[in-house]
Amino acid sequence: MLRSFFNTAEDSGALPIECDVTPLETGDVITIYPYEGKITKVDGVEIATFTLKPDTLLDEVRAGGRIPLLIGRTLTDKTRSALGLEPSSLFIRPALPADTGKGFTLAQKMVGKACGLPGVRPGTACEPLMTTVGSQDTTGPMTRDELKELACLGFSADLVMQSFCHTAAYPKPVDIQTHHELPDFMHERGGVALRPGDGIIHSWLNRMLLPDTVGTGATPTPAFPWGFLSRQVRGWWPLPLPSG
Repeated sequence: MLRSFFNTAEDSGALPIECDVTPLETGDVITIYPYEGKITKVDGVEIATFTLKPDTLLDEVRAGGRIPLLIGRTLTDKTRSALGLEPSSLFIRPALPADTGKGFTLAQKMVGKACGLPGVRPGTACEPLMTTVGSQDTTGPMTRDELKELACLGFSADLVMQSFCHTAAYPKPVDIQTHHELPDFMHERGGVALRPGDGIIHSWLNRMLLPDTVGTGATPTPAFPWGFLSRQVRGWWPLPLPSG
């Protein structure tokens, strides 16, 4: 399974499992034991073992997805902190990777700074503060619907930018409607909307994002170098990390 598909399954509330499927054959009836970490045939013969990763996977399933878990856990922690209570023990907390004692790469330092840390190690589950967010037009309506579901009334990032670079040249009727409606949605929440023909989102983000901060872009192509550092640090993207 590609790592991006695995993450999509996490976000949808599914239970993705990584294991050796070599012994499986077409037509096999199997039983999966997620807590025991094994797969058996109907006759009880064990054909595969696995370990659920990440450690928080079962909590993600219970919450209906990774994003609801992150939001719910953060709100719970902030509420308990305001009440003078210790963090809740109901959540499975992500385990930190072992400290190698080595220095951090430039990407690890940047993401670490956004988390209030000197750096982060590969495999670290972290929630860096995004200073810049980019949204392009083919996914913009979907992003708008998700923000409505989250009851988003205002953006917390310093810059949230919406482009219309994919549909500007040959817009369909639905694209023209999006050109008219989506900018108002962004403006009402403190965002910025480019006009059709202003250029592609990657170029704008490369110009607007400071080189020592972290941003993110709603697009599958890694043309926004700083926006995908968090993916590189976690090993999602097969790109070399810069040294420094």
